[in-house]
Amino acid sequence: MVRLKNRYLLVEVHYKDGKLDESYNELAVLTAIRDAVAVNFGDYGLGCNLSSLQVKFYSPFTGTCIVRCATSENERVITSLALMTEVKGRPAALRLLRIAGTLDACKDAARAHSAGALPQLKLAPRQRQAAEQLHTCIGALEL
Repeated sequence: MVRLKNRYLLVEVHYKDGKLDESYNELAVLTAIRDAVAVNFGDYGLGCNLSSLQVKFYSPFTGTCIVRCATSENERVITSLALMTEVKGRPAALRLLRIAGTLDACKDAARAHSAGALPQLKLAPRQRQAAEQLHTCIGALEL
């Protein structure tokens, strides 16, 4: 039996309008990535990525997400991320921060990135508490 190998991509989503919208979730980011793959590589590229493409984590506060993709298809996903200009109708730029072979390595990089980003954010007290809870929940991610 063949084992499917995956890569985990730590991606930063930077919205150009600078507004914080908590209604965006993993599904919105996943849909945007799938649409970008379909636009750039057609039905063949989308079909190759459908089985393994998944957003494992998304934080609307820090704008970081962890994306899982097949090792053989990671170049297509990375190219599509670089060419994306919007997420769910909002202008955005996506930046690849790290490529990892395991989820644990990607979680460690996400923790380090969010630890540096959280103090710089100007959030309301309720939002700050929710952001800190999300930061602690990164460690609870499971396959």
